[in-house]
Amino acid sequence: MPAARFTEAELAGLRRDTPAWGLHAHFAHGSASLPPDAVYAAWQAWLDTERQIGAQRAAARHADALQGVRASVARLVNAGAHQIAFLDSASHAWCAAMSAATAAVQPVHVITTQDEYGANALALMTAARHGRSTFSVMSSRDANRPLLDRLDDELRRVPDTHMPVVSLAVVATAWGVATPLEGVAQRVHARGGLLLLDASHAVGQLPVDLRALGCDMLVFPSRKWLRGPKGLGVLCLSDRALARLGAPDTLDVAGAQWMAGNRMQPHADARRFEGHEFQPGLRLALGAASEYALAVGPARIASRNAEIRAHAARTLEARLGWQALEAGHAHASALMTYALPPAAGNADALVRSLWEAGVNASVVGTQHARWALEATGAKALLRLTPHYLTDDDEIERLALALERAMPAARR
Repeated sequence: MPAARFTEAELAGLRRDTPAWGLHAHFAHGSASLPPDAVYAAWQAWLDTERQIGAQRAAARHADALQGVRASVARLVNAGAHQIAFLDSASHAWCAAMSAATAAVQPVHVITTQDEYGANALALMTAARHGRSTFSVMSSRDANRPLLDRLDDELRRVPDTHMPVVSLAVVATAWGVATPLEGVAQRVHARGGLLLLDASHAVGQLPVDLRALGCDMLVFPSRKWLRGPKGLGVLCLSDRALARLGAPDTLDVAGAQWMAGNRMQPHADARRFEGHEFQPGLRLALGAASEYALAVGPARIASRNAEIRAHAARTLEARLGWQALEAGHAHASALMTYALPPAAGNADALVRSLWEAGVNASVVGTQHARWALEATGAKALLRLTPHYLTDDDEIERLALALERAMPAARR
């Protein structure tokens, strides 16, 4: 059954809920979205309590609410509260999961793609340099061979002595087409491996279901499409992963019980990945963002995002002759990337000029997606990420700002 469309009254209410909406045309929701008032209210409630009675007593007073954040995030991705861990970023969550995989008894070989996010790729290279694991990189966008065929080839090359860990982006940072994940988990599990999904550009703009995907480890940040605060990442672990993974390198007193002498027992649930030091206000704000997304409806958000992406893409093609790299793909998301024409000049300078015109956009460069950019021959991409809040006026402001910044690019 199709998701119910938003009425104009509903959209107006959602925009009123968002303090920063309207001042700028915001096409950087995939970098840092605009939180609703509920997120700030949860954060402010913490600050007010901390100001009155101090951090430790405030944490005790908010203990039930903090535990409730796990349940909220779990509902958002169809997981159990015991499967949710909070870290300071999605990148650190990814590294913690990978370090726990390499801490297992069996040697690990990681299979990734050219679309791997920069921080994750750097972590893979570091682990390989230190002899902790090996990795291989497969093509991301081979139109002639389905992902499952390419994955089968890579899995066959993994030595029987090694456990394969397959790392994929649900939606990549420099390619807005959702990865076709049907059948992937079954292939990986049949080989005795683990599936790690980076959902940084999925949770909040698309429905994400941990159980349906069959993934073992899933990471995403609070600040992107989910519209939560900056400085917090989520790691979701299947029960299968919790049983098989070792302890992460960052294990501390929050993640394990120190037994007598030099004996310790890591927690059986996802808490083993957490640190003792964290900002409770951020967690409460994340809980508010999760509840807000659940109330709005992930399926409705995804449907609205598809409409907004199509409208924005049509407008830029009509006004500038530009076509998004994802054009024509059935599974294109609201993450849109553009290879800039020569008239655009330096991509960073273009984005700065857009900022000056009151339009927020992003550049994806080699620091964050080197493998993907080198495979396509691009030095940088303009990334536009509208969201369900985006209105026609914002799209018009974007098109006008680009026309003024690049008059030679007009038709």
